[in-house]
Amino acid sequence: MAVKVGSARIDEYGKARGGQAGDQTGKEVSTQNWYLHSKGWRVYRAKNPSVAEKIARCMEMACKNSKIGYDQDSRNTLYKEAEPFGFDVSKVTKPCETDCSALVRVCIAYAGITSLPSGFRTGNMPSNLAKTGAFTELTGSKYQSQSTYLGRGDILVTKSSGHTVVVLTNGSKYEGPVYPVDYDLGDRVIKYGCEGNDVKLMQEMLLKLGYDLGSWGCDGDFGDCTELALKAFQTDAKLDVDGECGPTTLVALEKAIEAHDGLKPTGKTVRISGGNCYIRTAPNTDGKKLGMAHKGDELPFTGEVSDNGWLQVLYKDQKAWVSGKYGRTE
Repeated sequence: MAVKVGSARIDEYGKARGGQAGDQTGKEVSTQNWYLHSKGWRVYRAKNPSVAEKIARCMEMACKNSKIGYDQDSRNTLYKEAEPFGFDVSKVTKPCETDCSALVRVCIAYAGITSLPSGFRTGNMPSNLAKTGAFTELTGSKYQSQSTYLGRGDILVTKSSGHTVVVLTNGSKYEGPVYPVDYDLGDRVIKYGCEGNDVKLMQEMLLKLGYDLGSWGCDGDFGDCTELALKAFQTDAKLDVDGECGPTTLVALEKAIEAHDGLKPTGKTVRISGGNCYIRTAPNTDGKKLGMAHKGDELPFTGEVSDNGWLQVLYKDQKAWVSGKYGRTE
């Protein structure tokens, strides 16, 4: 038996906006057989089975209520109409509109999770679901490329901005709730797609060392920004740049943190007197640029001078270097 999914799909004219409020065709918000989207699926399962059941139930009620139609310009009117009823969309009697992600937000609110923002969309859905702490992302082809292992209440969202649906029936090999393993740092090689406490600890180390993790910060999810930050660290540490945190990279991170935590200024400063100059991670122009020092600036001096005359300073709680052509100790 085919696995069923439900979603807000398109308006009565086959367009994203401009139709009348309410479902004019019976297909604007409706169910269909599972399919593999051209952009691919990411799969999220509620950790609490009762949450998953409520998400699925709300989607079913929305698909049966002809007062709920599709229109991206009025996407949050369903949320406003359903909120007074505890998001029980079966009680909505005024014609209103939603779109695919706004409807999933309503379904999640019906399950008791009301922290998602009004700007909740397919593009930011993964990060917003992760912030709730209520969902586990299921990775691998068994979940992302077929329906056999999917379960009622699973949320599918395209890998880039596009569409989202809720699974309404269990696949033949549905395994029940899946809980993430709470890995300790060093238990496994951490790489793109990993999530968990060990990822968060690694992210905290990178952030402490001054590497940019983007707007997501230390969220325990190894995504694009974390991979870029880790590769930047590997480059600066002269390691193989593979974007994975295995034993060698972890040792280097721990040593870098130990050195960072042991920073002690000498009481002397480096005064920039030769004009503006870059502050770098290494005592040469190959070092990563951390910032700009301007003429007259004073930076804490660590006491270390490289063979080529660069001066080591403290900058944003980490060791850095400025050229001796621009600075002098005082």
